[in-house]
Amino acid sequence: MSIQHVIGYSRVSSKGQDHIRQEENLKKFASANGFRLSEFFCDTITGKSMTSERPGYKKMLAYANKNDTNTIFFSEISRIGRRVSDVITTIEKLVEENGFTLYIQHPSQLVFKRDHNGKIDILQKSMLMMLSLGAEMELHYQSARRLEGIEIAKRQGKYRGRISGSTYSNEQLLTKHSDIVNLINHSTLPDTQIAVTVKKGLSTVKRIKKILKAEHEIE
Repeated sequence: MSIQHVIGYSRVSSKGQDHIRQEENLKKFASANGFRLSEFFCDTITGKSMTSERPGYKKMLAYANKNDTNTIFFSEISRIGRRVSDVITTIEKLVEENGFTLYIQHPSQLVFKRDHNGKIDILQKSMLMMLSLGAEMELHYQSARRLEGIEIAKRQGKYRGRISGSTYSNEQLLTKHSDIVNLINHSTLPDTQIAVTVKKGLSTVKRIKKILKAEHEIE
């Protein structure tokens, strides 16, 4: 029995982030489900952008239609988008209008496909709404915490906008290294393990932690 070839899509927020790790994870995820990931498409753009307008996403759809590919793998809901309406609209169009089957690796290896009525199952759609709402809330809270932290740091005289030897402002560095920020905020990994996980230098991890500590009072 031949192995079906599928395609994958992901998104990173800045050029400083590495999509290669996401691609490798999707290859393993596809293989575990009996597929082979033959093509991978990625956009470097904020999650607030409309999915349908992204160049990488458009290329993926064009490739899928040209090569009669009907299965797409995504790394996680937030890679599709961080707006509830956009995520739901995108997945409904892919599944219900175009007949794609979608595999989403995180958070719990979900599969979205047409039911006998040609629609996404109502329970699956409920799950989709909750997950996309979580992605949008995370974006909102990240922005709110960052602005609040900057204001606190300014009042305490700790905010300088740029750190010594850097051509980026603190805010730009946090955006560029959002993968490090997420691990610092949501895990207990030591700095050395964070550096290994994101494949960046230990000095970069320590620099980001220093900024977060000053702006958000993270211990």
